[in-house]
Amino acid sequence: MRKRLTSLLILTIAALPLFANGGQESDAPFNDHDLVAVHRIHLREVVRIGVPEDKAPFSYVDADGRWQGYDVYFARRIAKEILDGKEKYLRLVPVNRENWLDYLESDQVDIVLPGFAPGPEENALAEFALPYRKDGEDLIAPAVRKGNSELLLWLNDVINRRIEADFFHKDYEATLRPVYGRTAGPEAVVIERGKVE
Repeated sequence: MRKRLTSLLILTIAALPLFANGGQESDAPFNDHDLVAVHRIHLREVVRIGVPEDKAPFSYVDADGRWQGYDVYFARRIAKEILDGKEKYLRLVPVNRENWLDYLESDQVDIVLPGFAPGPEENALAEFALPYRKDGEDLIAPAVRKGNSELLLWLNDVINRRIEADFFHKDYEATLRPVYGRTAGPEAVVIERGKVE
């Protein structure tokens, strides 16, 4: 009897990593619909992403009233990933340094691309995914509401695995190269796969 219990305990411990990842390898894709926070966005058919509207050339509204910039380019890709290519269901919500945490906490947005590095207060009240760009010495990362570990897991998977390895270089060429020209290089801004070189 004791031998059987010991064997069962060993099998249970060995299986724990599999159950922790939904029965998958840690680097294997998972089913988005298994993540309640992501499935809720699927059902709503709108992903709400907060971005500053006055942070040109990273996020801003142009003279024609259209959102533009490096962060906006990424927001559009997030919408395509979470809504199976339906970028038209992206809702960009203007936020600023003073109100973006309130927007997250009151569930007015799902994700914020804040455009600046978080301070101690932001770190205490929000969860941050892998970084996707640099701003001087700071790293910029998407934020979700504190405790929203499922959406955080999904965002990290997008940054680290789902998008192509040179996605943010393409983003740079499309949105920042026309501004900076050849005098500046992408290495000052771009972080691929959430890995800082």
